Amino acid sequence: MDKKRLKKFITYILIITIFFVVLSVIFSFHAIYTGVKNVCVEAKQEFGQDCVQSLILFIRSDGHSQKQKTHAVWALGQLADKEAIAFLEDLQKEYTCEDDPKKSKICYEIYKAIKWCTHGNATNWMYKNKEKW
Repeated sequence: MDKKRLKKFITYILIITIFFVVLSVIFSFHAIYTGVKNVCVEAKQEFGQDCVQSLILFIRSDGHSQKQKTHAVWALGQLADKEAIAFLEDLQKEYTCEDDPKKSKICYEIYKAIKWCTHGNATNWMYKNKEKW
């Protein structure tokens, strides 16, 4: 293969790679957005508050499994709303996660949610219209 063909081949491979990376990012963001929206809508239907308050009530509720509560904590982290920090810190103490954030799945999600609510994350811009859900 001569240099011109090789250069053309590498360019095509690079373009295809970039296309698939961009497509993967878009797909991932859509999946995250849909997951957050679904759990938020479910919590709002049950508790009738805004998204953050409904998720907090959802997590406090005895009518949900640990897996559902963990998913709701994840959603709070994705929203990265500072309003949830005090609740998440109390939840961290309740589950005794302070010493080891990887102690359990929910402890890990609480740890990430506190971090994201405090510092923001790469997805919180997607939820500016969450009150319309």
